[in-house]
Amino acid sequence: MAEKNQYSVGQLSKLSGVSVRTLHLYDEKNLLKAKRGSNGYRFYNSYDAALLQQILIYRQMDMRLDKISAIINSENFDLLSALQTQRQLLIQRREDTNKMIERIEATMKMAKGEENLDVILKGLPQAKVDEWKAQLKQGENGEEFYEAYGKVSSDEIHDIKQDADEWTENYMKVTHLSVSDENVQALAKQAYIMINNMHFKTVDDFKGATYKFLKIVNQEGKKDKVVVDIYETYQKGMAKHYFDAMDYFAENSLKDNEAEYIHLK
Repeated sequence: MAEKNQYSVGQLSKLSGVSVRTLHLYDEKNLLKAKRGSNGYRFYNSYDAALLQQILIYRQMDMRLDKISAIINSENFDLLSALQTQRQLLIQRREDTNKMIERIEATMKMAKGEENLDVILKGLPQAKVDEWKAQLKQGENGEEFYEAYGKVSSDEIHDIKQDADEWTENYMKVTHLSVSDENVQALAKQAYIMINNMHFKTVDDFKGATYKFLKIVNQEGKKDKVVVDIYETYQKGMAKHYFDAMDYFAENSLKDNEAEYIHLK
């Protein structure tokens, strides 16, 4: 049985994930020489285990065995220094890999966000949809917009689409009414709930659409050519009527009743 800090060939194989056959090859190539105990069995010590890790790192770098042998058998070879250097390289590689993973995940969310946007805009003229998507991508917050939409599941986005289509159909029937009309304001409340719900799904740590938040959303919406064009594509004059109705809702319903509204989903 191996003593403390000593490993049989089988133990080192299990510990390192390197096959026994490979360990025998490293022994033959003078890369990692096994020692012989008084019983004649081969064994390795802690230094050998550490040296094996260094060899494995070199192998991961696609270095040939003869070159590895020349390095580790050099009179100037310092295992501790080599391990410290490789440790720093691996840490940097891990950081670079993590950044790559983050970029890939962000790109995946953007792709998913575009798919979700296609669902929301389904039924509108494709030429318009392509134009809007191109403008969004070129916009200052385009990437953030698509990433946010990418957080919504496929099932959720279809439910959102169904609710949005039903709301739009109903709203187009009331645009001839004053924005203060109770029917218009009932739909404004529905729109607020949909806005609130969407932000809960897409914005981390979202606390609810406050009066100030809704006013900002309305102001930005009025200036956003894509948003305005979408409403106008449904019905001419709908954009102004909608934003005026939402401003009226903010001033007359939400302003002094935030606690009642901001948790509605």
